[in-house]
Amino acid sequence: MQTVENALRHQAHPNFIRWTICNGNRPRVVLARGLGIATILFGFLAAIIITLSHAGRGWRVLASVGWVIGVATLMAGWKGMCVVLHGMHHRHLRPWELFQDPETEVEMKKTSFDSFETGNSYEDAPWVIKYEKRNIVRKIFDREVWVEEPALRQIQDTIFIQSVLTGLFVAAVFSAVFVAVPNGNLY
Repeated sequence: MQTVENALRHQAHPNFIRWTICNGNRPRVVLARGLGIATILFGFLAAIIITLSHAGRGWRVLASVGWVIGVATLMAGWKGMCVVLHGMHHRHLRPWELFQDPETEVEMKKTSFDSFETGNSYEDAPWVIKYEKRNIVRKIFDREVWVEEPALRQIQDTIFIQSVLTGLFVAAVFSAVFVAVPNGNLY
């Protein structure tokens, strides 16, 4: 009994929470991470260009906008969240939710004892093949639904705030470094 409770408390439940926090599918989250990295790099490019110019030191702080947005997007993406979907309190439909048909709904209404006649595998489910055939752009912009669970929204809000605070801290450090460097006066 203690082993089962430990497995539920320390493995199954934390894994379930990590899975439910993800509001976007894998392609959308990878795109969000990529956009976060690109925005951070754009911030560095802007800071370097401004540092090498005749512009005053105060102008270098403008690069911090890219760093805050980029780090916040990257950190949220690291947790499996898309900040755009979070801002709308939406989540992508899971692949099996996209391809529900009336027969599937009947199968879902079976009692728990009816499942003994079938295997516990989803690889041969019809939605797997349909989802794999979808174009990557369609996967990125899949249908969305409202996140109904208030506790889940609160967890996602906490992750978002932590991401923004991390972005502010990182941007402050990078801004301090670039403001301390003397002008390049190259152009």
